[in-house]
Parts: sequence; C-alpha cells; structure tokens
Amino acid sequence: MATTSTKIVVNALGKAAAGVNAHFTLLVDGQKVGEGTAGTTAKDFVFTPVLTADTAHKVQIRYDNDAVVNGQDRSLTVNSISIGGKTIAPTAGIVSYDKGALDGRDVAAGQSNMWWNGTLVVNADKSYFPAATPTPAPAATAGKDTIVVNASGTAAGGVNAHFKVLVDGKQIGEATAGTTAKNFTFTTDAADNVAHKVQIQYDNDAMVNGQDRSLTVNSISINGHSYASTSSAVTYDKGALDGKDVVAGQKGMWWNGTLVLNAPASDFPAGTTNTPTPTTPTPTTPTPTNPAPTGPAFYVATNGKDSWSGKLAAPNAAGTDGPFASLAKAQAAMRADPNIDTTYIRGGDYHQNGVWLNAQDSGVTFAGYGNEKAVIHGSSSASVSFGLGGAKNVTIEGLTFADGVTSGHYVFADNAAGLTFANNVVKGGGYGITVQNSANSKVTGNQFDNTGAESIFVKAGSNATLVSDNLIRHPNAADRGDAGIWVNGSSDVKVTHNQIENSPEKAIAVGSVQTDGSDAAYRVTISFNKVINANLESNDGGGIYLINRQQDLANHTVINNDVSGTTATNPTGQVASWGIYLDDWTSGTTVKGNVVHDNIGGVFLHGGWNNTVTENVIAGNSGAQIGLQQDVAWSGWKGHTMSGNDISGNVIDVREGTAVHIYGPANVGNLHNNFYSSLDTAAKEFDAWPQVMSSGAWGTLSNWQAAGYDKGSMMLNPGFVNPSADDFSLSSNSPVYAHGFDHIAYGDIGLLHA
Repeated sequence: MATTSTKIVVNALGKAAAGVNAHFTLLVDGQKVGEGTAGTTAKDFVFTPVLTADTAHKVQIRYDNDAVVNGQDRSLTVNSISIGGKTIAPTAGIVSYDKGALDGRDVAAGQSNMWWNGTLVVNADKSYFPAATPTPAPAATAGKDTIVVNASGTAAGGVNAHFKVLVDGKQIGEATAGTTAKNFTFTTDAADNVAHKVQIQYDNDAMVNGQDRSLTVNSISINGHSYASTSSAVTYDKGALDGKDVVAGQKGMWWNGTLVLNAPASDFPAGTTNTPTPTTPTPTTPTPTNPAPTGPAFYVATNGKDSWSGKLAAPNAAGTDGPFASLAKAQAAMRADPNIDTTYIRGGDYHQNGVWLNAQDSGVTFAGYGNEKAVIHGSSSASVSFGLGGAKNVTIEGLTFADGVTSGHYVFADNAAGLTFANNVVKGGGYGITVQNSANSKVTGNQFDNTGAESIFVKAGSNATLVSDNLIRHPNAADRGDAGIWVNGSSDVKVTHNQIENSPEKAIAVGSVQTDGSDAAYRVTISFNKVINANLESNDGGGIYLINRQQDLANHTVINNDVSGTTATNPTGQVASWGIYLDDWTSGTTVKGNVVHDNIGGVFLHGGWNNTVTENVIAGNSGAQIGLQQDVAWSGWKGHTMSGNDISGNVIDVREGTAVHIYGPANVGNLHNNFYSSLDTAAKEFDAWPQVMSSGAWGTLSNWQAAGYDKGSMMLNPGFVNPSADDFSLSSNSPVYAHGFDHIAYGDIGLLHA
C-alpha cells in the first residue's frame, strides 16, 4: 500500500501553572507521532509522519496536563492545524473537541481554547494525504552548482530527522534522513566566483518517550570539493539562524540549528558544474549495541601495532600494516589527521593507562567495533579510563568497562559539553560516569552493574543533560552513599526511561545539599523510570528523592514513574523511607501520574511549599500512603513555612498501612477530591499532630473530613488489574476516568530497549 510523508504543523501557545507549560501529544488514528510543550508565545510544532496515502485519517491534538495551581489555570490554545500545506482552523466543520478521555462521548464543536484535558480531532479526508508523485531529477545544466549532503538520522516517535539546505539564507531544497547514511543531492545557480554560505538547517528536533530525534551530517560537498562537518570552515549555529549561539562545526546535531559552511569563491567556478561521482556509503546494520563501522576511521585491536597506519581493521596478509595497539596512539593519529575523527576498538581485553582528552580532541568518537566486545580494564594506575577536560562533543559508545578502582571514575568529564556516552556496559569500579560543567551531554542506553559509587553523577554546570534508557543494578556497592543516578547543581536535566534496581540508598536523587544555592538544581524532569527495591541499607531515603536546601521554587516534574520495594535497614522501626520523597524544602514540584506501591511509605512532602501531587496511584505501602511534615529541623533551622501544597485526584489504596500522616499545622497541605479504596471506614487510618480531629491524633475518614481535610474525596473501587500480584494499573473501565483522572501510560514506563 502506498505511503506518503505528510507534514503536519500545529500552531499553538499555552498558559502555564506552577511554572509548568501546557503539553500536548499529536496522534494520527490514535497512534502517537510526536508531542510538544507550548509556551506563552505562539509557535509552529512540525511533525512529519509516514501515513497511508489516498486514505482519510484522524489527526488528533491531545492536551493532557490541565491543572489549576494556586489560582493559575493551565490551558492550551491551538490557533491552526496544517496538513500537507492545507491550513485548518480549529473551529472548522471537520474539527471536533472530545473532552476528557478520547472516547467519543463528550464531544463538542472544535474550538481554539482547550480549557480542559481533551482532544481536538481533525477528520481529514484522503485529499489531505495524496500519494507522492515521483519527480525526475533535473538534468545537469551548465552554470548549475551541485551540493551533496551525506547524512543520517535518529528517529523519534516514528518520525525521521528533517533538514533544509539553504544558500545565503535562501532555501534550495529539503530532505528527511533515515538511519542509513546516504547522499542527498541539490542543485542551485549561485553567483560565480563569489563566496557563499551553504547552510544545513535541522528543524524538527524532539524527544518522544525518551527517543531523541537527531541529525548526523557526515560531509558537505560543493561542486566536488568535500568538507567534513568538523572542518574549520563549518560552524554550528544552535537554535535560530541568528549568529548568536555559534560553536565549532560537528557531525551530530542534537538540537535544532544550522551547520554553516563558509565556502570560498573557488568552490563556485564560472561556466561548468563539477558533479561529484556518487559514492555508496557502507550500509549499517542495527545491532543491540552500536552500528557497524562506516566512513574513514582508525582502528585499535589486541593484535595491532602502534607502528602501523591504524587504518585497517585487521592486519594485512603480509603483516606489514593493520590496526593500532593502543588508544593513546589512535588519539594522537586523530589529532594529526583532520579528516578522521573516529576510532573503532576491536573485541578483546585492553589493560592500558587512561586516555585524557582536551580541546584538540573535540568531536572525536571512540566506539566498539560492531557487536565485538571490547573491554577497557581499569587498574590502580588508571583511576580514570576516559578523562575529558575541555574536549567537546565526544562520543564513547559500545564499550565494556571493568575492574576499575572503587575510588575512581570510568569516565570523568569536565568542561566537556555535548558528550555522548551510549550503549556501554559498566561493571564494578567506582563512579560509572561523572559529568560536570558539561551541558547538553547524553548518557543513554547503558548498563551499569555493581558500580562502587554513583552509576551516573551529573554534577554542577551540566545543564540540559539527558539520562535515558539506562539499566542500573546494585549501584553504590562500595560506598553505600547517595544514589544510582544523582543530579546536583545542574538544571533542565531529563532523567527518563531508566530502570534502577537494588539500591542501598536512593535510586534517583536530585537537588541541592548546600543552603547558599551554590549547588541548586532547577526544572529537572524525572519521567517514565522504573525503580525497584531502593533504600535497602538506609533508614532515611527514597526511591525518587528530591532535596532543596536553598529554599526556593525548584519546579521539578516527577511524572509517570513506577516505584516499588523502597524499604529500610530496619523496616519495622522509626524510619523515613518513601517511594517518592520531597525532602528539605523541595518546592514548586509536580508529582503526577506515578504508580507508587509496595514501599514503606508512599509520597512524602517535607517542609516544601507550592507542590502539586495529583492523579497518582498510591497503593499497598506498609506505612502511610501520603505524609506531610513541616519540621525539617536540619541544623536546627526550621526554614520556610510549609503551605500551598495541593494533594488531589489521587487513587489512595489502604489495603496495607495507613492513609495520611501530617506533622505540622493544618495548612501544610490541601487534600481534596481524592479516591480512597480498601479503607476501613471504622478504623483510624488518618493521623495529624497538632491535634485537629475531635477523635484525637488519630481518626477515621469521617473524623478526618469533619476536621476539614479531603473535601470532595470519595470511596470507590478503582478497578486495579491484578492487585494480588502487585499490579496496581487501572483497568480501562476504571470509574476514576469519569472523574477526570488522566490515563497513565503504563506501557511506556521503563526501558525503551527492554
């Protein structure tokens, strides 16, 4: 059946609440193809799904995080929807508004303003999705200039990377790049014997369910003159093409932006076109680790020699040339050859001193050779396997690290923005990977086992780092401290789709431990992670743990995580162990759509203000399901008054433990409109001190509500799928959906590659 790549553009803006902007998901026929977060300024959100041609489709814009926080009403405004270049107003006759769940029940005419969770549905007929008409390539004409871009891309949400080619700011063509590198050829008629700017503009960057769309540009050729993306003639203008945020050229385009090639006049001779001979890139075969080698590279192998050229993957038959023997030699060779920035490491064991990379190593890649297992062994003389100081946009991929010292780091990166650490296996040692002062780094798809300290440590100055799709088992095996993933002093970090098992203390920890704000972290997103068995060797900690000692609004988001098995060294004693633990004045944080079950405590707020805890499933915890405590009493300082916390719309199941525990004034939190289940209405399952209930410190649900708590809350059977097997997911016909409870994407929680 014929398909067509259809460009869908949603022009939208939103109103924020509690610092969180409006979020929407784009679906076609119920299948997600992308998502966006709308700020106060209207902008175009561009999606390019591949759809069945000559067939009608439903294009659906689903607004999914409606909330009112402290009088601020979050909302989404959709100004227009464009499908294949045809613009549709949200009030058009083919548009409807399905309020609440996308179930065809509460349907109204289409409208621009979405004041409630719901979906705009565009019933687009087949004329919007015509089959593509092949366009013959134009014949070469004298005076024409040929530009060839060799590129590949990483898809997200089933949508490939899209780019435009411009010359001096004028578009001459566009293309969509798949996972296999290929040549994209464009022609233009640029002025002869004049320098021009050739610009490759990546324009649809997105993160969809932990998949990070990106574009890789391997080379740019102008009339036969080829340039590497890392050539000194190339720069990378991040974001808008405005000359403001400009860095050196690089292959990997992880953000929207433009590679600008400042081509000299000699690249545009008069009269003729020098059309390059097409080259066929080496095909790549996807593997569970890293792609097979492509393009020019150096090689390192256990049977190599540093006296050889390093450009052969294996020794030649004569034994006169082959790969290098050491990583250090490969590093030196890449420094000496500006056309090669990649080293592939063949399978085997490598016992070598650590490799230290500085600014002259920016843009290099050290990667495993296909599925071969290259093991980098640590030693007492190599406390760091890879050290980065000033080296930007480095990639370390597809390697195994083992036998490191417990006081060391397998990878330590300082001032190394754009680092990618992907698809590696890390065993034992000390820290797995530490990044500091290294913004926009990526730690994705790795497996960490029994690291002595934190498996992933994102330290100060590593803003906008992505930590995604990592399996972490038994972290902190030597020092028993902190967390499997620890984010400290860095903002706008995303921790998503990881699975952390059997942590002696916290599994994921975010925030500051200094009161002066010197290590503050803001706007960290913790989403779609699975935490199993945390706090095994501590009496104070959490599965997901946030701390905020500088006492201001951190505005973190904790959404759609599954947390279970958080316990303590002495689980029957007086402990502070919670599935989700907002400690020491954590404030302005949204906790939504999480499944918190079979821990000691469920969700705990300690001293913070203006937090929102909503639409979570909190069930089967052996202590209190929800706790709030004003008194931090850290260093004897009580700190900011606890107020403005909203706890509503949660499913709170009390088959084990108690319902709610409050230690502090009555205004520490506003509990209302929650759904209680498995609650013995005659039992005293609620406690508050100072005493507010007529029954004393402990009371029944009726005592609790008479004291002013949980107005609008109700008892019901939420319809868990299989609670006896600790499956507290909600069935499709759960009654809570009729009360506005948003669906939790259970299937999206956890590892992407599982």
